[in-house]
Amino acid sequence: MTPWFESPSHLGPIAEVIERAIHAPQNVALSTPPQHAKTETISHALVHLMRRMPRKRHVYVTYEANRAQEVSAAVQRIARDAGFSVEGTKSRWRTDTGAALLATGIGGPLTGYAADGAIIIDDPHKNRAEAESATIRGSVDDWFKSTALTRRHPSSSVIVVHTRWHEDDLIGRLVKRGWRWINLPAIDDQGCALWPKHRPRSFLDEQRGHLGEYEWASLYMGQPRPRGGAVFGDVHFFETLPESYRIAIGVDFAYTAKTSSDYSVAVVLAKGREKDSPLYVLEVVREQVTAPNFAATLKKLRERYSGASIFSYIGGTEQGIVDMLARPPHGVVVTAWSASGKGDKFVRAQPTAATWNRGKILVRQGASWAPTFVGEVAAFTGVSDAYDDEVDALVAAHDALSTGVKVGVRTSGERIDVAAGF
Repeated sequence: MTPWFESPSHLGPIAEVIERAIHAPQNVALSTPPQHAKTETISHALVHLMRRMPRKRHVYVTYEANRAQEVSAAVQRIARDAGFSVEGTKSRWRTDTGAALLATGIGGPLTGYAADGAIIIDDPHKNRAEAESATIRGSVDDWFKSTALTRRHPSSSVIVVHTRWHEDDLIGRLVKRGWRWINLPAIDDQGCALWPKHRPRSFLDEQRGHLGEYEWASLYMGQPRPRGGAVFGDVHFFETLPESYRIAIGVDFAYTAKTSSDYSVAVVLAKGREKDSPLYVLEVVREQVTAPNFAATLKKLRERYSGASIFSYIGGTEQGIVDMLARPPHGVVVTAWSASGKGDKFVRAQPTAATWNRGKILVRQGASWAPTFVGEVAAFTGVSDAYDDEVDALVAAHDALSTGVKVGVRTSGERIDVAAGF
């Protein structure tokens, strides 16, 4: 029905489970790497089930209703190409043989629909931020148990397929309940790629370098690692800067000047104009001061670095500090990104850690602030760390330089003499 697709032989175990579901109920969990034709294979499998199991009712579920309808529309197209007449909506439709499909998102209703064919749960977790939330993981599992499982007949199969995110994601919970689990890692024990023609080993190795070990282990290998281990690897240093570079200042705010409080931190980060240029940590300021006093520090940094823009991830209560800094007499404008929806500190640190672990974030050799900065970065685990302010500020600066937002620029005529200090 789709001649421009190749037979997904690398997903043979998924096809085998679908075939068995025609003859006997299956309760199976399967995990695959991203972008390995999982959903396309499932879309074709649903039409195959409709052909082989006329008059049966099936369910397709993914992380949200809009995405479920997109997949359902693709399934309808395949069904028509296969010779079926289709009537209904993207959410609920049937063929002229009586086979039916209901497509919905996690949390959506299945009331009044009895699934006596297959219930396929495809990617119930939308992204890392949601998968790292215990509340959202719990709500996914609650919906699965209270809604999805209650709609099945004795003859129906329940097939859960998704890229792994967390040891406690839906597959992780099902495995603990005794479900059969089939994992298809991107690279097997012999070092061979799962889909070598379209995702060769060279590409996968590159992805591993960009993502970092935490993301790689879960998304591509199907073996999520628990938090608590080191996130950032070995440090790399620099002595000279490129001729031209962009600069961003990442900050993290403390609330008081008490000795027991967190530090207010500013991390000045530079990036060369070449596409794959490293990032250079030019300066780190770490102070236990009130917000007005820290504003004076930020004003000096902006003057020193030609008006470089300042960025920060903030919670709701920190918006007041940002607003206060922008007003006279301070006049320090901070681009404030809401931390809500971006996951916690651990999740937000993953892209920065991946860049660091590829040797692409370099620390100024011999700087007085370097031992404290490197020590905090090396000790960061994302689990009840004593200090993580410098990591937070580094992440904000990294994300600013990685997303192409407007930042300060220095040319060769304005170069900082590293040997002379900052």
